[in-house]
This record gives sequence, C-alpha cells and structure tokens, in this order.
Amino acid sequence: MPLIKPGQDLSKEIIKAISSESIEVDDGDVIAIAQKIVSKSENRYLDISLLSPSDEAITLSKQIDKDPKFIQAILNESKKVVRYRMGVLIVEHKLGFIHANAGIDRSNIDQEQDIVLLLPEDPDASAKAISKSLSKFFTKNISVIITDTMGRPFRNGIVGFTIGSHNIECLLDERGKKDLYGNKLRVTQIGIADELAAASSLLMGQAAQKKPVILIKGYQFKQNNLSDSQSLIRGEEEDLFR
Repeated sequence: MPLIKPGQDLSKEIIKAISSESIEVDDGDVIAIAQKIVSKSENRYLDISLLSPSDEAITLSKQIDKDPKFIQAILNESKKVVRYRMGVLIVEHKLGFIHANAGIDRSNIDQEQDIVLLLPEDPDASAKAISKSLSKFFTKNISVIITDTMGRPFRNGIVGFTIGSHNIECLLDERGKKDLYGNKLRVTQIGIADELAAASSLLMGQAAQKKPVILIKGYQFKQNNLSDSQSLIRGEEEDLFR
C-alpha cells in the first residue's frame, strides 16, 4: 500500500495491491483496514492552532499537562469526559466508544506539529462503501472491518478493536446455548469483530511496518446474522467502570 493522501480512493489502492501481489480473493474473506488510512483518505486532518480553547479545555489542560487546543479538539469529538489524570484523558467519543484522547492521533502523520488526525465521521459507512467496491470488483462476498487500538481496564498494552464494519457478524450471542456439561450460557457474547481486529493488529504493527490492510481468510461467520460495530458498544447502564 502507498502512503495515503486526502481524496485517495482506498478501494482502488487495495484492489491494486491485491492484484499486484496475485492474491486470490474468496467469498467470505474479511479485509481489516487501519483507521488511520481511512481518516487520511477522508481528509480528517485538523489544524488545532485554529481552535479557541474553552474554559473547560483550559482547566483540563492544566490538570493533565496537555496543550489546551489539543484538549479542545478532544472535547469537540466527544460526548463527555469519563476519566482523567496527569497525561491521560479518557472520553466517550461521539461515535459511542470509550477512547483515550477521542482517538485523535499525531503519530505516523507527515504534517506540521499542530496538525492532528481525527477518526472517520462514520466508520460503518466507510466500511460499507469499501466492502461494496471490493465485492463488485472481485465478484466475491467480501466483508470489511476498520480497526483502531485501545487500552483496557486492568491490563497493560493496547489491542486492536473494531470501530467500523460491514457485511460481518460483529457480536456472536451465545446466550441460551449449553456448554459441555449442559449448563445454559447466560451472559456469553463474543466480540468477533474485535477479535479479528486484534489478530490483524499484530500484523499491522504500530510503528513503521507500513501494513495498514490485512486480508483474513478462513473465518466462518453467519451471513444471515449481520451486525455493525455499534453492537459492540456496551451501554452505560451496564458498564461497571463508569
């Protein structure tokens, strides 16, 4: 994959990369795409030097030692602040998931210091457009997930998770089924899309690997039980950490 610029057609670049490497595409293949190149293609760059920090942003910036204009960018992309301490700001993003700094990034961006990269406005819509383009070109039934990374309560290290998807069962509900000993499962739901995102993140890397697109083969999911990435978000009333 080339370095992606604003306005660049991701579907065409993915098709070109797959074709140039003579990779065979099959029905049921899943394409995992790093959020960053989706945001770049959609020109989600923001010059924070143009922002005017609110009183809330200024207060938070002093408490966590971050640029108040950067804090304002985070607040603009968020529903509310969930937690903060020195150097860390956890928010509920407008898209619904809990994220450090609203997913705003400065790494792997060939831009000036004041330029940051926001998440896609509608990752599910982005995934749908790419999925339909790839499926049409290859005449195969192709699914797409858009991935990012996040930290987790009680665990060190970041892992991949899904922020956008199309044509895939994101959440597998096992409630009501029985285990090996005949006991009925009451709470078990499997975050399929997140597990695929975490696996693909191992290959993508987080530094200079330049592998933002991963082709996943062989995972069997139910084509008649599809769900988008919003199904993975736990409501606040069921969230023990908020």
